[in-house]
Amino acid sequence: MPKKISARVADVFRRIGDSILNLRRLPSKVARGPLPEITRVEREEVPARFRDFFERRHAGWPEYVMLKAQIAIVALFAASVIYIVLLRAQIIDFVVICALSAYTLYLALTQLRRAFERDYPAYRSFVIMCIGIAWTFVLALEYLPNQLLLGLLVSVCFALLAFAAFRLKYGRSYTYGVVQDVSRGKAMVKVGYDLCSNVKSGVYTVESFAKIGKGDRVKLSVERPMLGLRGAKVGAILEKA
Repeated sequence: MPKKISARVADVFRRIGDSILNLRRLPSKVARGPLPEITRVEREEVPARFRDFFERRHAGWPEYVMLKAQIAIVALFAASVIYIVLLRAQIIDFVVICALSAYTLYLALTQLRRAFERDYPAYRSFVIMCIGIAWTFVLALEYLPNQLLLGLLVSVCFALLAFAAFRLKYGRSYTYGVVQDVSRGKAMVKVGYDLCSNVKSGVYTVESFAKIGKGDRVKLSVERPMLGLRGAKVGAILEKA
C-alpha cells in the first residue's frame, strides 16, 4: 500500500510540474547526455522518484527547486483565499498560512540561492513579494472587516504595483542557453528556467546571428508579451556568452 501511495504522489508531482514549469520533452534529435551547466551534484539532488521526469525533459535541480517554490506559493495563495472566504473562522488555516510562508521563505534563503546564484536577488525578491501579497490580502480583511471591497481593492492594487515594480527592476529581454545542435543557420538550444526573462525550460529551435558550435553557451533574444502569463518567446541567438 505505501508503494502505491508513493507512486500516486509522484504522478501528481509530475502533472503539477508539467502545468507550472511547462517542462518540455527533449526532441529525439538531441542527445540525452548531461548538460555542461548542470553538475553531477545537482542531478543527484533531485529525488530518485522524480529524477527520470526531469531528465527526460532536460531539466535539472534548479527547475526542481523552482517547482517546489511555485507549488508552495500556489498553496499559500489558496490558503489565503480560504481564510478570507471563511472570514477568519478557522484558526488552523491561519497556522497553515504561517507554515507555508516560513517554508517558502526557507527555500528562498537556501536552495534558491544555490540553484540560481547569478540571478538570486530576483528570485529572492519574487518569493518575498508573493508572500507579501498573500499576507496583504489576509491583513486587509483582518483590519477592514466591514469594508471588504476596500480591502480587496487595496490588496489588488498592491499586487499589481508589486509585479510591475518587479518587472521594471529585474525584467530583461534576453536569456542564456547551451547549443545542442547546429544545422543550416538553425540551432537547437537548451534553455533553463529563467524568471527574469519569463522563459520556460526547454529545447528551442532558433536562428543564429553568430558563429557557434555544439556546446557553446549563447545569449538569445526574448520577446516578452505585455502580461506574460504564458511566458516569453525565445528568439534568435545574438552572440556567444
